[in-house]
Amino acid sequence: APEKGLEDAAAVAAQLGLPLHVWGYREDGAYAEAVDASVPEGTLIWRGFLPTDQLQAELGLCLALLNTPKWNEAFGNVVVEAMACGVPVVCTENTGGADFIRPGEGYVLPIRSVDKLTQVFTEAMAGQEALYEMGQAARRRVEQMTWADYRRRFADAYLSLIESL
Repeated sequence: APEKGLEDAAAVAAQLGLPLHVWGYREDGAYAEAVDASVPEGTLIWRGFLPTDQLQAELGLCLALLNTPKWNEAFGNVVVEAMACGVPVVCTENTGGADFIRPGEGYVLPIRSVDKLTQVFTEAMAGQEALYEMGQAARRRVEQMTWADYRRRFADAYLSLIESL
């Protein structure tokens, strides 16, 4: 769907000459075809909707997850799923990832910043050992995320907001 910003991710992949694996249901066929036609043939590899264990296995083989939605996503499950698989995340600041990705676990960049996304990927790929370490740090981070921690952070944010009024 257009709100997922696939054209930005596809542009980054095309500029880098890398394949971009795309998982999930193709909600808007015309949009998907337009994005596919905008990049060199073979740039987009459509994987479809997969069972969780197969998705995790495939996702765990990726250099990084590129998540570029155009609209705000309160919480993008795919960001946490990638981190849990030991895959560093490169996402835009409106994914919800900005709330918990810390330096060294991934990158949070401005929305619609294809040039910046490309630059970050270029730099990250130059040091693939560091990219691997970033993925491992991301995994450790999500292993610490619990509902109790979420409730505590939510309550702290709520109280902070009330105190600021």
